Amino acid sequence: MTRPMYKCFTLLLIASLALFFGLFFGLNYPEIVRHGWPLTRCKVLSSEIATRYCCRTSCQDNSCRSAPSNSPSCGTVMSSIQSNFSPDTCAANSSSCPTQIGSVCDGGYECCNTCCLTCQSCTQSCSSSGSCTQSCTNYSCNCYCCSSTNGLYCTISCPVCYAIDMQVDYSSRDGVEHNVSYSQDFSTDVNKADGFLNSHLANSTAFCYYNPKDESQILYDVKFTAWKWAVTALFGILPLLVALGLFATFLLVLPAYRLIRRGADDMADAAREKPTWRTRVLAPLKKFRKEKAETETKEVKEGETYENPPPAYNESS
Repeated sequence: MTRPMYKCFTLLLIASLALFFGLFFGLNYPEIVRHGWPLTRCKVLSSEIATRYCCRTSCQDNSCRSAPSNSPSCGTVMSSIQSNFSPDTCAANSSSCPTQIGSVCDGGYECCNTCCLTCQSCTQSCSSSGSCTQSCTNYSCNCYCCSSTNGLYCTISCPVCYAIDMQVDYSSRDGVEHNVSYSQDFSTDVNKADGFLNSHLANSTAFCYYNPKDESQILYDVKFTAWKWAVTALFGILPLLVALGLFATFLLVLPAYRLIRRGADDMADAAREKPTWRTRVLAPLKKFRKEKAETETKEVKEGETYENPPPAYNESS
């Protein structure tokens, strides 16, 4: 294998290993550790559903529309709503509801469109006869923002998010009793939040897992997340297997195959040059037959000479 190809496969293998270990230790290893947490029974001392505003913005970046002058900053408005208002208070008293929901805010600077110049790259190739040809390709270059706004037009929406807050009591495997807080977020899915709350009412008991290194942490579910392992398999394990296969093929399999084939060819050549038992046995017989045939041919020629002598030489008187 040539040196550039060897470097190429080495770099491919290193990149695949880095990608695999990055995904594995970033996504999967924490789940493997949590999967090994000790199992115990947790008693719910108290549980309640907590609500809050989860604000987000919807901006018109496609049209590059600007917000009216003196519009408040979106970040400031959202922070104020989430810190100073409660959905429960709003439900009990409409005057305590945030009035900024649905209002227009300033989303800040936004580049809405990018323009680029067209550049050309040309290469020239010449043949052995001396004729040359040139090929050119166009590409975008020197890009710049050609349409922007300093205050993007955005509107604020604040749906209600739900979480379950509990006070839990459990005993670790050394017999020590622990009283810890537990909270699980369900985003905007009120049905899942209600279902979890009904399964973990006060004075109910259920299996849970605790962190032996930090016994204030508990979890009710330590199952593996399917999408995390799918991402690792697709973007980590599969490229690594391909890289290992290519690296092993070009570094080990092909050189070994060439070496074995060269050895087999050498053995075949040596076998053709080295006489076998058959040639050893038949060689003297062939030599004897050849010598006998040569002797018989010689005797026949001598017999013909004596039986048909040349006419006598008559000396004229």
